[in-house]
Amino acid sequence: MTDRDKQRLDELEIKTAYLLARQDEQMVRMHLISARLAYIEARQYRLMKEIGIYPEKIDITDAAKADAQAINLLTILEQRWN
Repeated sequence: MTDRDKQRLDELEIKTAYLLARQDEQMVRMHLISARLAYIEARQYRLMKEIGIYPEKIDITDAAKADAQAINLLTILEQRWN
């Protein structure tokens, strides 16, 4: 193996190490985003239950429309109180 080959191999090893480090960094970011999303979904579920929306029925179009109307009515009433 020539000096040029060794130098090229070293360069490739450095690039590989950099790419692996970046991949690890991206995985950490992805896990943080997934954790935040799980927290937001759980909070959304709790809030929906508190205001009387049943999350298990949200896939039904009619239920979604009725819930949206109820939220709008609550918002209008709150605005009038203020």
